[in-house]
Amino acid sequence: MANSSFTENANEIIKIARSYVITRIELWKLSLLEKTSLAGAFFLSSVIIVLIVAFCLLFISLSFAFWYGQRTGDLSIGFLILAGFYLILGLIFIISRKHLITGPVVKSLSDILYSDDDEPEEPDSNEK
Repeated sequence: MANSSFTENANEIIKIARSYVITRIELWKLSLLEKTSLAGAFFLSSVIIVLIVAFCLLFISLSFAFWYGQRTGDLSIGFLILAGFYLILGLIFIISRKHLITGPVVKSLSDILYSDDDEPEEPDSNEK
């Protein structure tokens, strides 16, 4: 009689353990889905912002070149000034890309991926 009670308890413990493992796997899947969704949204919004800024910069640059060309009578000088400006801007970007791009991107992604919202809750000490 005690033996059947022991096997029933053991079977119940195995069922509970299986249920716990399945629940933890589902929690990990949902957490992974949330984090990849946040990372994807971060990249998509970053690409959209970069494209908008690039188009604005393009039109401002063309406007400057044509304006300068009309003022001086030589359109090529306006485009040469723009080429020089973008060359200097590119060199500054290459020199400081770790501080301007890599650092903020790594920090943003680490904030997304390693957020504290998935920490397991500690059980109350009063529960037994």
